[in-house]
Formats: sequence, structure tokens, C-alpha cells
Amino acid sequence: MLDSLKKLFNKSAPPESFGIAIRQSIGSFCVVNSSTSSKGKPSGINSSTIKEFSGSSSEKVGEWLEELLASGLVSGRGYLVLSSQLFSQVQIDKPDLPEEEIIPALKWLVKDIVPIEPDDMIVDYTDAPVLINGMAKINVVCSHLSLLKNFVSSFKRYHVQLDGIITETVAFANLIPVSDDPILLLCQQPYEDVQILIVVAGKIHFNRYLRGFSEIGGFSQEQLNSGVCDSLSVEIQKSMDYFERQLKQKAISAIKLLLPVNHEQFIIDKLAENTFVPVSTLPLTEPFVQHRNCAASVGGYIENSLAEEDHE
Repeated sequence: MLDSLKKLFNKSAPPESFGIAIRQSIGSFCVVNSSTSSKGKPSGINSSTIKEFSGSSSEKVGEWLEELLASGLVSGRGYLVLSSQLFSQVQIDKPDLPEEEIIPALKWLVKDIVPIEPDDMIVDYTDAPVLINGMAKINVVCSHLSLLKNFVSSFKRYHVQLDGIITETVAFANLIPVSDDPILLLCQQPYEDVQILIVVAGKIHFNRYLRGFSEIGGFSQEQLNSGVCDSLSVEIQKSMDYFERQLKQKAISAIKLLLPVNHEQFIIDKLAENTFVPVSTLPLTEPFVQHRNCAASVGGYIENSLAEEDHE
């Protein structure tokens, strides 16, 4: 996201890579120190720090981030991950314009459907992987330019190298092993909105947020069994039907969960009762296995290696 900001950053290659995931009043960060091969490429992990961080002085996102960077806990280069409250995403017909003219035109094309004024809007887009009703679509992501400028200034002030900004949707997709078979992921940052992603061969083919489930981490098994899991099953089935019937894609091969809650396995078991598709947890690799509550920041860290592969 936000390629127009990336030119601000120096591209040297320190051994530490990070991902920082923002939430409403608390976030998480992942810093990994990698050993390098003789060709200067990462060849293994020497050490890692993955944890949640809550600012002591304010719940405002900008001050929370400032306090984290001032602490010295984050170093090297990496990516910032935006939670759903900090961006808007819409899908529109792809404009019949030369590629270089699309981004400048987007803010005026979406100004009536996103809650951000054009003068304070920064936009980026990706092509939808499949045609919809024979039409080429694009997924447009917008955020507040003033807010992101403040974030960038904080990184520069503490000499921490920010290589880019991505959404939490992209960060979660980075955690799914690449497969030609469609995988549906039900995921959440703690106490944020739950979302559904469908990923094929590393590309996001579908995503939507499920409102009303942000407190799922605080529910008891009795509450989960009294309609919550049934409601999740309905939303998952709706998404599968749209993907398979409307988009005319292959059937979902697996449903994976990444819910950092006490009763994740209970939810998996209940969802499995309502579908013939295998349901299981999405495992994280070492050294991230025990840090499911920080998964979005891990996905931000992974973006570093994916970006390096794209540049090779």
C-alpha cells in the first residue's frame, strides 16, 4: 500500500526487520534479527522479539506509536500495519485510463463512498484477481494523508527505517502458505473486527469484515454456543457461496482460523459441525508459534521478505 510514500525511505539493509501492527489503543510489534548468507540475503533467524505494546500516556494512535519508537524496542527496517479503523477499502470498476493516471483520479472516483475528504486522502489500488460479471475491477484502499504523514515523521525522528505501509488484510494474507487451492481464513487482531479472507496462490481474492464480533475473545463457551458460532458459520457460508457461485471459482479447500482467544479450538469444533470443508487452526511458524495475538505484526515482518523477493 501507499507506494507514493515509499520513495521517502532509504533502502539500505540492516540485519533487523520489523512489523508494527496498530490497533485502537494497543498494538503489537515483531522485530527479527536475521543472519545473512555470503550474498547478503537472510539465511536464518538469530533472535526475535514479539510482543504487545500499550502506550502509558495516551490511547491516541500517533502518541502510542511515538512512545514505542522512542523506547528503542524497534530497530532496523520494516512495515507498519494499519487496523480497519485507519483505512477504507472499496471495489470499483477499473477506470479506462492509462495506468499512470489511475491513482491521481481515484480520490475523485471514491470521494462519495469513503469517509475521507479528497484533500486529506491518500490512495492505492490493486487489480482484482478475477473479472466480475465480465468487468475488470480494482480494490481501492484509502487513508488519511495527514495521519500517515505523522506516522512517517515519527519513524524519521527516531531513525527507524519504514519501508512501507500495508493493511492488516495484507498482513494476515502473508501468513497463509501459498497454495493453488482456495483457503478461507477467519482472523482477528485482539478486540478488533473479525474478518474473512479467501486467498489463492498468495493473492487475496475476497475479504470482508464481520461487524459485531470484536468482543469474541471475552465470550464464554456457553455464549459461543448460544448463537455466536452459528452466526459465524452463516457468514462463512455466505462468503463461500459468493466466491464459488458468483465469482465462479474453485471450491474452498480448507477453512483456517487465526483467532487469538481462549476458546479458539472450541470455535473450530463448532464450525466444523456446520460444514463439510476441513476446519483447523492456522499455525504460525517458529519463532512465532506462541504469539498468535501478535499475528498481524508478524505478517508485517513477512512483508519485508516478500518485498525483497519481488525486487530480485
